[in-house]
Amino acid sequence: MSWRNLTTGVAGTTALRLAERDRGGPTGPEDRCRYAAATVVTGSGTIVAVADVGAHPPVDGYQVLVHPGLGSFPVP
Repeated sequence: MSWRNLTTGVAGTTALRLAERDRGGPTGPEDRCRYAAATVVTGSGTIVAVADVGAHPPVDGYQVLVHPGLGSFPVP
């Protein structure tokens, strides 16, 4: 994910990691492509974020095809 604070101009990137799943039970479709939350310090203002798919490929070489996305939101 790449992000930019449109109010201050501060920008950064972070990589989303696969979430650990419980291997003790059955695997549902929702468990196949879950990502752990990532926290970034953006500061207050209007934030835009872009999914930069494939920038950090996983170590095991397995990658799920997803559609890139864009979002904007206010941060108090």
